[in-house]
Amino acid sequence: MRKRGLYVKVEEELLNEFTRRARELGLTRSEALRRAMKAFIASTGGESVTSRMRGLVKSNLTLRELEEAYMVFKS
Repeated sequence: MRKRGLYVKVEEELLNEFTRRARELGLTRSEALRRAMKAFIASTGGESVTSRMRGLVKSNLTLRELEEAYMVFKS
């Protein structure tokens, strides 16, 4: 897949915190931003994280129940 550059202006404090957390996870800023973009798309109407995980995890819960559990865990 072809990759394109992206230039974004953000507050320095936000960038520093983002960079710090990405490094803690062993990620480059680019990879962390790609993951953030995918999470944003999923959370705003794209394919949900739980539906993508459905094939990886055996569960007796419905997709709706998994999504509700994720939201409780996330908050």
